Amino acid sequence: MAPNETSDTRLRIIEAARELFTAQTYRAASMRDVAARVGISKPSLYHHFRSKGEILDCLVRPPIDRLDATIRDAAAAAPTLAEVRRRVLGGCVDVMLGHRETMVLLLRDASVYGDETTELMSRVVGITSRAVELLAGPDPDWRLRVRAAQAFAAATDPISHLPDVPDDELREELLRGASAILSP
Repeated sequence: MAPNETSDTRLRIIEAARELFTAQTYRAASMRDVAARVGISKPSLYHHFRSKGEILDCLVRPPIDRLDATIRDAAAAAPTLAEVRRRVLGGCVDVMLGHRETMVLLLRDASVYGDETTELMSRVVGITSRAVELLAGPDPDWRLRVRAAQAFAAATDPISHLPDVPDDELREELLRGASAILSP
């Protein structure tokens, strides 16, 4: 198989897996289901991916990497707490809206949190914790840490519940609500 064919098949596999994992849950969708959706044999599927966990990793790693970079960049570049908050919340919402179907999988499918995905999901938890720390600001009391966690959840969780709302309108409302939570 030519290199372009291989990468095209991998992309088709990842897209088919996203559809199946979202429709059936990660746990319920089988490698056989993914192969059938792509129109290849199960042994051919294993030529491209060793496991369902590896497919999930390839599916969720790009938005997770972008979330991580967004938070790192916000912490490094923003001169004020208000700017850090704007960059963290806006950047995370933008990444999540840009990968909406994958975020639905991460936010609503508990079966993605298993033994084969422990490292990846631990990274998601770490990124979320760093975002909340940045939103809380320096030396926060417990009340501000609570509001920071609430603001992050308010800005990100509804993305998976409102697939019918246009991105730009949803973005605006998510950021308005999160900002209101952080206001003194």
